[in-house]
Amino acid sequence: MSKLEYTRKELRFAGSVAIAGALSMFAGAACWGASGTDLWSALANNQIDQHLHQVTAVKSLLVANTSFWILGVLLMGTAGNLMSGYCHSGRGIAKLATTVISAAVPMAIVAFITMLAPAIYTPSPDTAYLTGWIGTRLDDLATALIIGAFPLLISIAGRNDWVPGWLLIFGVIAGIAGGVAIIAMLTAIVPLGFIIIPVGLGWMIAAGIVLIRTKAI
Repeated sequence: MSKLEYTRKELRFAGSVAIAGALSMFAGAACWGASGTDLWSALANNQIDQHLHQVTAVKSLLVANTSFWILGVLLMGTAGNLMSGYCHSGRGIAKLATTVISAAVPMAIVAFITMLAPAIYTPSPDTAYLTGWIGTRLDDLATALIIGAFPLLISIAGRNDWVPGWLLIFGVIAGIAGGVAIIAMLTAIVPLGFIIIPVGLGWMIAAGIVLIRTKAI
């Protein structure tokens, strides 16, 4: 096997993993939407008691949601680390991107499990409020890092290697969406925080397609 053939296979693998990770996140979001629960709104509107009644009735959907999301961030974290290795001209920024996504993935997993906990073991409203607040804030921060900060950084790092101009612009937009998500987290303006989801995951799918189509780096 030549170096070129190995590189092609590796790029296809990285691209496929990125796309699979994003699709897994969308599948998890579909399960979450089907459950009819919204911990963010429950916290913002002081409706945690009602939320506790809702989650116990849709436990299976929330378990599926959490499973898809955990799989998704693990796949995107793997793809992100591979992407960083393809950024030869921007190694410093690429290493920063690697640090960001490597720190955010375990943060996200902790957040997902924390938010699922009330559906498995019904706590008191006060405990549910505290764990819910911690879980949602960790989730918001991890999301902003994985599909906001990372796309921005890796797009800049790889612009002279494998990232085309349009994907760089897409990465900048994802970075801006990540900033908006942080503002939403700090101000409790819930709808703003969800803007990053289609933008950031869209970038991940687009980056995956670019890698699959790239012959060698």
